[in-house]
Amino acid sequence: MDSLREPSAGFWIHPDVIRQDASTLTFERGLALYRTGKVLDFDMEPLDDHWQVFGEVQGSAHYPYELNIEVWLDEAGEPEEWASDCSCPVGAQCKHAVALMLEAAHQGKAFIQSLGVLPIPAGPLSPEALLAQQQAHAQAEQERQAKALHAQAEIARARAKAQSLQWLQALGRVSAADSVAALGTSTRRSGEREDQFLYVLRADTQQKPPQLRLSVQVSYQKVAGGWAKLRGLRDMPGPHQPLYQQASQTDRDVLDLVKGMMVSPGAYGAYSYGARLDDGVALRGPAAALALQMAASTGRLFAGMHDGQPGQALQWGAERTLVWRWDAVSPGADGQKQWALRACLEQDGAVLYANAPPLYLDAAQGLCGPVQVPGVSPAQLQVLLTAPVLQEEVLQAHSVELLQGLGPLPAPPGVHGVQKVDGGAPRALLHLAPTPAAQVARQGLLSAQLRFDYQGHCGWWAGQPDAVLIDSAEGRLLLRRTPEAERQAIERLLALGLHPRGDGGDFGLPGAAAQHTWLQWADSDFAALRSAGFEVFLDDALQGWLSHADDLQVQLQPHGQGDGDLQADTDTSPWFDLSLGMEINGQRHNILPWLPDLLATVAEQPIDSATGQPQWPPFVYLPSPSGEGFVRVPTEPLKPWLAALLDLVGDRQHDLSGQSLRLSRLEALRTSAALGEGVVWDGAQALRTLVQQLQGAAHLPDVAVPASVQADLRPYQRHGLNWLQFLRAHGLSGILADDMGLGKTLQTLVHIQVEKDAGRLACPALIVAPVSLMGNWQREAARFCPQLRCLVWHGKERHALADAVADHDVVVAPYSLLQRDREHWLAHEWHLVVLDEAQNIKNASTHAAQVVGDLQSHHRLCLSGTPMENHLGEIWSLFHFLMPGFLASQKRFGELFRAPIEKLGDTTRLAQLRARVTPFMLRRTKDLVAHELPAKIETLMPVELEGKQADLYETIRLGMEKTVRDALQSKGLAKSQITILDALLKLRQVCCDPRLVPLEAAKKVKNSAKLEQLMDMLPEMLAEGRRILLFSQFTSMLNLIEAELEKRQLPWVKLTGQSQKRDAIIERFTSGEVPLFLISLKAGGVGLNLPQADTVIHYDPWWNPAVENQATDRAHRIGQLQNVWVVKLVAQGTIEERILALQERKAQLADSLYSGAAARREPMFTESDLAELFKPLSKK
Repeated sequence: MDSLREPSAGFWIHPDVIRQDASTLTFERGLALYRTGKVLDFDMEPLDDHWQVFGEVQGSAHYPYELNIEVWLDEAGEPEEWASDCSCPVGAQCKHAVALMLEAAHQGKAFIQSLGVLPIPAGPLSPEALLAQQQAHAQAEQERQAKALHAQAEIARARAKAQSLQWLQALGRVSAADSVAALGTSTRRSGEREDQFLYVLRADTQQKPPQLRLSVQVSYQKVAGGWAKLRGLRDMPGPHQPLYQQASQTDRDVLDLVKGMMVSPGAYGAYSYGARLDDGVALRGPAAALALQMAASTGRLFAGMHDGQPGQALQWGAERTLVWRWDAVSPGADGQKQWALRACLEQDGAVLYANAPPLYLDAAQGLCGPVQVPGVSPAQLQVLLTAPVLQEEVLQAHSVELLQGLGPLPAPPGVHGVQKVDGGAPRALLHLAPTPAAQVARQGLLSAQLRFDYQGHCGWWAGQPDAVLIDSAEGRLLLRRTPEAERQAIERLLALGLHPRGDGGDFGLPGAAAQHTWLQWADSDFAALRSAGFEVFLDDALQGWLSHADDLQVQLQPHGQGDGDLQADTDTSPWFDLSLGMEINGQRHNILPWLPDLLATVAEQPIDSATGQPQWPPFVYLPSPSGEGFVRVPTEPLKPWLAALLDLVGDRQHDLSGQSLRLSRLEALRTSAALGEGVVWDGAQALRTLVQQLQGAAHLPDVAVPASVQADLRPYQRHGLNWLQFLRAHGLSGILADDMGLGKTLQTLVHIQVEKDAGRLACPALIVAPVSLMGNWQREAARFCPQLRCLVWHGKERHALADAVADHDVVVAPYSLLQRDREHWLAHEWHLVVLDEAQNIKNASTHAAQVVGDLQSHHRLCLSGTPMENHLGEIWSLFHFLMPGFLASQKRFGELFRAPIEKLGDTTRLAQLRARVTPFMLRRTKDLVAHELPAKIETLMPVELEGKQADLYETIRLGMEKTVRDALQSKGLAKSQITILDALLKLRQVCCDPRLVPLEAAKKVKNSAKLEQLMDMLPEMLAEGRRILLFSQFTSMLNLIEAELEKRQLPWVKLTGQSQKRDAIIERFTSGEVPLFLISLKAGGVGLNLPQADTVIHYDPWWNPAVENQATDRAHRIGQLQNVWVVKLVAQGTIEERILALQERKAQLADSLYSGAAARREPMFTESDLAELFKPLSKK
């Protein structure tokens, strides 16, 4: 390593590659560091597509520099480019990095071979290569970490030792310097001299008036006594210079203060950068007196210097007070008297200097110190000290200006006739008045005029002299003000947010948002201003300027009904009038015209971080109906009404200027339903009763079950019939959302039979259902309601039945033919349109959803055990079919409900939506109504992947994780769905059986832990006499299961989407011929009634819990006489466990809508979900 060898096979990285990313000079310096052994530590680590090199290189500093270098490889795996990060001042591509790279060039290959891994090429690896590399890397990583820990411990010990030595050396230097400074010349060796700082104070007579300057000199005490010739310092000594180090701490403090004054503004605002210390520094600012006092404490402060020797030694003296007098001087040429203003100190011999602050120098007594000038500012002092000799004529002619300018100083002789008043502390008076209407937009609602009262003398004198001449009843007065007190009062006013308007003492609150502050202050009698020390006086125009509104009164009446007209209150009225009023000063006022302002005011409030919605203040302030002033309106009684009316105002234009708001019957109904319990209004009793009946607060009329119905309806099914008939009687629609297996089909058929018996079924009822359920509708109609004539519209010959449609009571058609036979459906009039499994139109933009929305029908009904599976937009789509406009437009619904609930977790919006939709949704769960239904026992059966199957899972996970990550970075989450789903599919397939994965590496893995577990379970279950439904979403998995069953000679039947003679297959299981039924989740998840089964096995979990529950409910439904055992096979520690967690989250939103639980706060599917799904295989 003493020299850089020529490139050979032993190099890991060619020196030319190192040279190309550094300058020539940097490379040469780095080479020198490498050759001299400055590389103290070296390490390497392989990453995804490059290497990372770590190390430490000793530079010029005490501690070595730490480096982190990334080395990228070409397609052949050879290093081709590098970039470094170093803790040295250069930071990157420095000489230290070159030295470490040269170390890597020599040791890299040997290091890599010791790890047992090879550089990872940039191209994609096969799963086998990736798996082999991972295993080798894991072993090498353990060895590398052990070496790294040992090296780190050695480095830490070396650093601790170096730090200790450095600190001891620094402590020794400081202690020695302080000892020398404290002992003075006593520690000097014979013949050795010690330079010290001397401070020389001199007068700068070029300044008018004169000022003192301080210079810093250097000298030493001679053996014979006295000081050697003083030497001036041009520049401030630095901390590393011997002269500074041997100085005392007091000298250092004085030098720091002097340095500060060297960069302070001069007399004319110029900064004295570059000033020489021996020229002297102007003494100004807070540091001036402190610097002089500390310099005097050293015993080396002198008054001037002569022939290189310091003058009189000075001490710091006591503060002296300046007194003023007028001295008569010799008359001028014209014989007029003349007077001169003199500034005198208390003791003779002291000279005043107009520094800021002022100073005195008493050379005779060897003193210097500060001067007190009562009532005079430094700027005033400068002017007063330059006062010329004033003639008597000038004094008389300008006596007023002179008296104002002199302030506390005595008046000159001959100036009389003006009484002086010492005002003391003033009273701050604030007069408030309304701003003229034309100026409100620019100046705000109110104007505040500030005045100061000195012993009854009021005015505004900002910017004037401290003493002002005023006219009073006693004559002219010279009022001595207290400007500091006035300034503090103005600052308090500014702190409250008020801004000055001009120079006359008028203040206001500019800006529309700030006007709310005026209203809040007025509501508290301006307590905020009074507590700030102001005496507040109100203009007469502010009397009654703010009123309070109380007692909300709401009336909802059928249109055209008067106060005494009770006959018009019918539930069939097409229009209603809504009026809102509040009592103000004993009189009821219509507040509908305030609605836009009220909503705008609420929208301007701060956002609640929990809900993302504006926070409701307890009160809002609105313009008074009289046009003058404002009204305070409480928000609590208005909240439910504003929330209910908000979407109405957004849906269409409403005239809010009248005495009432015209609502359609549907708008009145949804408004009433959205109010919830506890909200009171007058009128529309029939509408109120209707809402209460829909909400379950009032009894529904009983409907007799027709004698022709061949079934005994359970109590909850009778209630369902009453509810369906109630909706029909009032021209309404709804969703029958009972759990799977509770008889939604039966309740609907009986409802149609009632309509037929009552003579209202003038045209057929259309039932739209999935193809798999059409036969079930036909069978149950024939079984329970044999008098209903049922027609199934399906097959190639269906158009031959077109003329027979009108001759039937019920027409059953599939969703798949809605668009194809669109013209046929639209040509007919339907008494009732029923959508079975209505979630098929959860996307409102599909052809099916559009066709059913255009059908001509008297009534509409949706059947679905899962009306919402993923998001609230699905609920909107169902209600858009049932009652268009009931949930507003799709865009408006998104603004009002979807975004606040799904993105922000707004529970208030959720409660509003639930109050609106639940009256039109009848949902009974098995736990609530079907008490005779046997229990459902769920068992989660974990299966551990082992051996080659586990290795295959981890290999595919690593590859797919990188693929998904690259897709997210390049295309984003929304455009990466296909890539994500494909990656997740492969992981789920590995969990089921490696043979499902279309990869060469997967074909070599023959074992499937889950299939082996299943084959261990099934023979025992069948021997116990269990009748089993086995679901999988992969038909290819069902084929593999069939092969294993055939080997064991176990009987089974199978139903998939490609199965022919579906009814015959089902009959073989229901009749008891075959005890095991293999069903694909998509083909058999809905539409099957299989209460003969007592065991359900889910071979693999699906994303949507509702789909799994539907499949389970094929057995757990009315008619089941035994407990149902539900077994879920889950590959432990894999994506399947994470699917279960995601299932629970997806169910939360639906549960919150149905039951009122708080909505979740995060999206349904996020990048964090993907990170969770792609976690490594974990063992438990």
